[in-house]
Amino acid sequence: MAKSINIKNEEAASLVAELTAATGKGTTELILELLRHEAESRRRFSKLPKRRNRIDAILRRARKKIPKDAPPTGQLIQFDRHGLPR
Repeated sequence: MAKSINIKNEEAASLVAELTAATGKGTTELILELLRHEAESRRRFSKLPKRRNRIDAILRRARKKIPKDAPPTGQLIQFDRHGLPR
């Protein structure tokens, strides 16, 4: 079922005309591509807090595994993978 969109904004109409001329795409194809891109960006952005929470949980678990008497990181990088001084 086809729907009609009427653009009543001169700037929007001008930008659509500019992009259709530059890309060679039709108005419908261009707008559909732009809408898909925007929708995907919003979906990815909405997942960020969940990802951040998972990363934070991983960091908390990793920090718990570090012994309390472990040397500071700065001291650790002074040694090679065999534990010998560099």
